[in-house]
Amino acid sequence: MSIPTRNRPGTPPAPRLLPRATTGVDVVRVANLADRQAALAIRRRVFADEQDVPDLSVSDADDARSVIVLGSLVGPRGERWPVSTGRLTPPVLVSDPGLIAWVATVPEARGRGVGAAVMRFLLAAADRSGTREVALAAQYPAEDFYERLGFIQAGPIYDVRGIPHRRMIRFRRA
Repeated sequence: MSIPTRNRPGTPPAPRLLPRATTGVDVVRVANLADRQAALAIRRRVFADEQDVPDLSVSDADDARSVIVLGSLVGPRGERWPVSTGRLTPPVLVSDPGLIAWVATVPEARGRGVGAAVMRFLLAAADRSGTREVALAAQYPAEDFYERLGFIQAGPIYDVRGIPHRRMIRFRRA
């Protein structure tokens, strides 16, 4: 399947084909420059290019203190195609929620379980750290996805750069 994309300066070109025959999904914590660049490229591709969010910086100050993960499809010979990312920012105060943001999967990999694997990794990290509550700003069309992961709606729909969102929360299971 061909992948339409606009390449910006500094953005690695999008792969032309993503194989249908993969053996699984792998999610790792970003621990090196190459993984960080792949995660930022996915953010840029989904939020800036696909959703056409103007003047978007795909990195912010919370990246440095957050758990950023990269989800990949894995081929039969162990090859990996990074296609999804997400971030968990730990709470500043014990009473604050952890925040999940920048959850993105490239269009041609959606529906293959990579985004859910990224979210499960982030939620497990939050649970291991003792975070009682995790919050996120869900784009309205993705609410069902987050509800399947245990999130509940926590407020009205609001606008972020022309895209409807809703705050959703998930409480740690005892």
